[in-house]
Amino acid sequence: MSNFNPQIPKINIDPKKIGRYIVLGVIGLILFIMFLMSWTDVDPGEQGFIYRPYGGGVDKNQVYDEGTIFIAPWNEMIKYNIRQQSKNYVSEVMDINGTDITVKVAVNYAAQKGKIAQLHLKHGPGFISFIDDKAKGAIKDVIGRYTYEQVYSSKREALEGEIESILQNDFKGNYITLYYVEIADVNLPSNIAQEITNKETQKQRNLTAKEKQKEQEYLANALIEKARGDSALVISARFKAEAIQLEAEQIARNPQYIELKKWEKWDGVGSPYGEGNVFGSGVSILKSGR
Repeated sequence: MSNFNPQIPKINIDPKKIGRYIVLGVIGLILFIMFLMSWTDVDPGEQGFIYRPYGGGVDKNQVYDEGTIFIAPWNEMIKYNIRQQSKNYVSEVMDINGTDITVKVAVNYAAQKGKIAQLHLKHGPGFISFIDDKAKGAIKDVIGRYTYEQVYSSKREALEGEIESILQNDFKGNYITLYYVEIADVNLPSNIAQEITNKETQKQRNLTAKEKQKEQEYLANALIEKARGDSALVISARFKAEAIQLEAEQIARNPQYIELKKWEKWDGVGSPYGEGNVFGSGVSILKSGR
């Protein structure tokens, strides 16, 4: 019986080669991780710019819209929301007569498209504090020139226009776009609010009493005409004349009364504006009386 002596193959291990492979593997892993980290997203409604800390700083020339962007991993993509935004300001101010009133004003703005790098350099991410200061100052400045009656009723649009004008000038050169200003609410002291309510109620009562008085006068005139023996045709003609006078007064007080009469007489066929209207004979348009 012969002896079996298996021979184990000898493996020559070169420590230098193993070290080289390990180094290459680590470098490859680092490069792969850096490649993955080099992709950044700019979301819808945003714009971005690159900040290069090791050369050039903020890039003011290139702005990136929404999408996935490849940048060097040591650089940074800084993003800003460029959507229209709204900020409400509740301010207690004194009117021109010294009456304290509270107004709620909405300011609609956005970071200027294509200029977010400049906005970042001038104001930074906290640019809203600049808007706050300017908006509050403009509101107090404008509201203080008017009476509370003008603020809550007749001059509201004019006030909004004045505040917009001031903010437009303030935002110019600061890379902020102003869309519009709206006076959303006006709160008066309780005693003044009650006084206004009482005044409006009395005004409506007086108007109703006046209309009833006219009605009684017309009825009395009809009875007089009848007692005089005038014919029904004459009485009808006089009533028509009085009706025309009333209609003329309605039109003077409210131009939308003409629209109402058109729609009252419309039979649903064609257009209440006639065959030759600008909308076409088969088109009917209902206008809202704003």
